[in-house]
This record gives sequence, C-alpha cells and structure tokens, in this order.
Amino acid sequence: MFKKTIAIALIAVVTCLSTRAPAQNETDRQAQAQQRKAASVKAKVRKIGVGERSVVRVKLKDGTQFAGYLSQIGNDSFSITDKATNKATSVSYGDVQSVKGKGLSTTAKVLIGVGIGIVIVVVAVAVSFYNRPPLAI
Repeated sequence: MFKKTIAIALIAVVTCLSTRAPAQNETDRQAQAQQRKAASVKAKVRKIGVGERSVVRVKLKDGTQFAGYLSQIGNDSFSITDKATNKATSVSYGDVQSVKGKGLSTTAKVLIGVGIGIVIVVVAVAVSFYNRPPLAI
C-alpha cells in the first residue's frame, strides 16, 4: 500500500513538471521574439537617424499611429516630433509594431531597376526587328 501511494505521488509530480516545461518554453520563445523585434526596430530607427529630414511613420502594437520626424534616439526609446504641432512623443522600442521611413524600400528599388531593364531590352529588340532588311523570296 505504501509503495502504491509513493508511485502515485511520483506520477503526479512528473506529470506536473512535464506540463509546466512546455508552457515556460513558449513564454521564453515569445520573450526572445519580442527582444529580437525590439532590436530590429532599434537598428532601423538608428539607420534612419535624427533630424527634421528623418520623417517616419510608426505603428504601435495597440494600433496607435504616429507620424513626424525623429527628434531623439535613446537606448530604450526614441522620440517622434509632429511637425504641425511640434509635440514630441516618446516611444519604447518594445511597443513598436512597424517603422516606415520616407522613401522607397530596397525591394521597390530593385523592382524598378528590373522593370527599366526589361523595357530597354524590349525597345532594343523592337528597334532591331524594325530596322531589319526585308526577306527576299
């Protein structure tokens, strides 16, 4: 009887420990993902730089959106100043869902270059086909 009680207690302990570990791992993964996202946002903000020419649009995880220029960049947050009202808002890197700077993305620039290349090739083929002497039969 005593052995049965100990066996049941050990089974209960092992079951509790095995169900808790995956939940903790999931929490750790989510925390790591948030840290990577914050580091990515921080790198993007630093790349854009500070000043009135550094215009950005920032969307937060709660749906709030800000537009303006980057007036200050810190280790844990950055400030966006609205040009119209001249009001600065401090934003934590962890709260940011997306940051978009002024200008075209790298993908857009590459696609524009490819499109221009295709147009040049089509025009060159059309010109060479048009200037070709007629076939003698």
